[in-house]
Amino acid sequence: MGIFDRSSEGYESPPIEITVERGAVAFFAETIGETNPIHSDVDAARSAGHPDVMAPATYPVVLDMAAAKAGARKGIAPLLERINADMRVLLHGTETYDYHGPIFAGETVEIISRVKGFTDAKGGALEIAHLEMEVRHPDRGTLSVARRDLIHRLGGGK
Repeated sequence: MGIFDRSSEGYESPPIEITVERGAVAFFAETIGETNPIHSDVDAARSAGHPDVMAPATYPVVLDMAAAKAGARKGIAPLLERINADMRVLLHGTETYDYHGPIFAGETVEIISRVKGFTDAKGGALEIAHLEMEVRHPDRGTLSVARRDLIHRLGGGK
């Protein structure tokens, strides 16, 4: 028997609004070694035709964490808690992003998290949670969809 709460399959969070902050985008860009100034300098971003600094491609992970904290303040259990993730045996599996539009500082976006399902692998030694997170803009629609697999290493199996 696994650890994940498989009854959470099909869960979709209510939309949680997050405002994209310029300083946070610039800090993230610097942290990951992104040197293109459109991610940190508003004048460079505007010169390139953008309304403000543009978030780097993997920035949705920051929005996901911000949404988890904002949701928790509103009584919405974070996704890791909802699926009963055990950090002592949790591994990060694959992560993919589909991009539909850029994310800019100053925008307020909605974050929707989903539990897509669960599978087992390695003869029961691993259980995998398949999660999805959508970043949606009220006017421009879906900007990004991140999919990730989290793995519990259970031991045993073949």
